[in-house]
Order: sequence, then structure tokens, then C-alpha cells
Amino acid sequence: MVLLKEVYDLAMKYIEKGKLDEAENALQSYLEENPVDAGAYDKLGIVFLKKGNLEEAKKCFLEALKYDARLVHALNNLGNIVLKEGQLELAMSYYKKAVVIDPNYPPPHNNLAVIYKQLNRYEDFVREIKKAKQLENKQMIYSDKVKLFESLKKLWLKFRK
Repeated sequence: MVLLKEVYDLAMKYIEKGKLDEAENALQSYLEENPVDAGAYDKLGIVFLKKGNLEEAKKCFLEALKYDARLVHALNNLGNIVLKEGQLELAMSYYKKAVVIDPNYPPPHNNLAVIYKQLNRYEDFVREIKKAKQLENKQMIYSDKVKLFESLKKLWLKFRK
């Protein structure tokens, strides 16, 4: 018997490897057993986005938000889709909601900057692009520190043996 977590993990590996059909199948199987997992709907939406199926992706992101209205990834992804559809105001509302929920998540700041630039709101554009870059830099520094810590930990364990 395959554990549900294993099915989800397999789907994530398929996404990483670009095996989108396999990822879609695994996520569909996972969601049959766990139909309220907002994160899985978000991942399935990403699969559909990568396959170029915006309508199915949109449905998945909306479904994700039905189960977790605070899922910033789904809000940001949905904003990207409606922006492609030319719905600037709706996209902006999704991005702003994501920023309120998690002000340290860079993508919606960056996406707001894009919209503000299109609307010739340069002060807002500069504020959001600076915020996005600042947050991205913080994430890179944090990631580098984690990698350094993991390397030191491995080295310490190696010499400890």
C-alpha cells in the first residue's frame, strides 16, 4: 500500500523533473484521497500552468483558496493568470491580499511593481520593486547561511566519527 505522503512527494519530484503528465496524475490521485489540501491544488495549478492550460490552472488556484484563503502562493498565481487575461485591477487585488497575509513573500511585491509601472504609478513601482529586491536578497542570505550551517554540521559529524 502506497502512503498518501509518498504520492504527494512523488508528484513534487515529477514537477522538479518536468514530468508534468506524471505529476498531474499523482496529484489527481492524491486529491482523490485528500480533497481539501489547498497546497496540492496549488501545485496542480502550477502543473496546468506549465502545460499552458490557464483555465484548469485558474480552477485549481480558486479551489486552493476555497480551502485556504490565506495561501499566498495561490493568490499570487491567480493574480498572474488574471493579469494575463487583462484584468489589472483584479490581479492587483490578489497581489495586495498576498502582501497583507505575508509581507515577506517577494513575488507579489514584484508583480505589483509590474502593474504600477504599466499604470505609470512610478512612486508605487519604485517602492514595490525595492521591497521585492530587498526580500529576495534576505532570502538569498538566509539560504546561504543555512547551506553553510548544513556544511559545517556534516563536517562536524564526519570528524566526530
